Amino acid sequence: MINRREVLKYLGLSAVTLSGIKAGATDLSPVLLDDKDPNYWDNVRDQFMLSKDKVFFNCGTVGVMPRAVFEKLEEHSRFLATHVAEWEYKDDNKEQFISGYNNLIPIRTKVGKLLNCDVGEIAMTDNVTNGMSYIANGITLQPGDEILTTDQEHGGGQSSWKLKEKRFGAVFKTVAIGKPITSSSEVYDTIIKAFTPKTKVLMLSHMISGSGAILPVKELCAEAKKRGIFTVLDGAQTIGQIKVDLKDIDCDAYVGCFHKWMGAPTGTGFMFVKADKLKDLWITVASYRWDDHADEGFRFTQRGTGNFSILLALEVALDFHFQLGPDKIYDRIKFLGDRLRTGLKQNKKVKLFSPKEDAMCAGISLYTIEGLTGAKIQDAYWAKAKMRPRSQGDVYGVRHSTHIFNSETEIDRAIQIVNQLSA
Repeated sequence: MINRREVLKYLGLSAVTLSGIKAGATDLSPVLLDDKDPNYWDNVRDQFMLSKDKVFFNCGTVGVMPRAVFEKLEEHSRFLATHVAEWEYKDDNKEQFISGYNNLIPIRTKVGKLLNCDVGEIAMTDNVTNGMSYIANGITLQPGDEILTTDQEHGGGQSSWKLKEKRFGAVFKTVAIGKPITSSSEVYDTIIKAFTPKTKVLMLSHMISGSGAILPVKELCAEAKKRGIFTVLDGAQTIGQIKVDLKDIDCDAYVGCFHKWMGAPTGTGFMFVKADKLKDLWITVASYRWDDHADEGFRFTQRGTGNFSILLALEVALDFHFQLGPDKIYDRIKFLGDRLRTGLKQNKKVKLFSPKEDAMCAGISLYTIEGLTGAKIQDAYWAKAKMRPRSQGDVYGVRHSTHIFNSETEIDRAIQIVNQLSA
């Protein structure tokens, strides 16, 4: 039987170098140290367990765990099933058996590092929908107060505000933005013109899920701030795909998840709210700390029993991201996205719904082929090359996500398939 010290050693949080992964996991250091190697991105691809005969282009829905992340998830799940009797149940913040009562300071600190914000402003959630609901439920609005958003928001982002409207008499108001969007200034002008004295909340996607459009959120939040409007951003598609600097953006709140572009397990998300605003936010799921304002982020993190295995795996995903280098990852994702869009633009039978302004695009592309539905394009990709983008219906074709485990060859093959289908 292992003793307490061995238990804690076994469950030790992963080091930034990932050397804390137990025997059997891939040692990433040889790959990560030599980014001048011409096979560097092939070596990075080898850190993922994706089948070699299939190509995944749908991180916009759910991402892929690197092998080290999956092995930490498996390792802790197995440990819990085998050695739970070793749990002394004395100090929640020093034990790593279940989540929901642990303050998760090591993980929240790394999330704060990723987003450039204070650890006390971060609460861990299951996903973006949860985080947005906590904010919508927690903020106080009066009948007639307006919540302004766009006509392209994800259902998980907007539904909690529609509930606010139905239950408390607030007004849920949408403004139409282009698809494709012509420019960031066009979006900015359209949204600013929709402000009224009654606008109390501006809720926007940092990146539109359905098109990959990166909105000018910093400028919009600055204008909203002048008018005393609370700003909350949906970051479902940004975390791990583009740089997110919350001090620079200066929004009041931001919600995101790690299961798409960060390569963490599903069930991992976060909620950021500025410290001066978070203290006044009503709790939605109340546990022991619901009214303890010593650590505001912990107040929302403590929501009853949860799965510590996925949180330890999330930490490995964060370490993986930091060790590869965030900017290197973001540049690679955009490089592959640009390569795809450049190729698609050469085909006159292809219609792109991604923004026309290059700076508003990253790893998500939305396009269709004349005469074909999204379902037909998706099925053709699979039949021809076992490639998987995601259908967006009869009008908008497919949403095509590019990530660091994809290759230039795969992008070129995708363009070739589109050309064949359009012919």
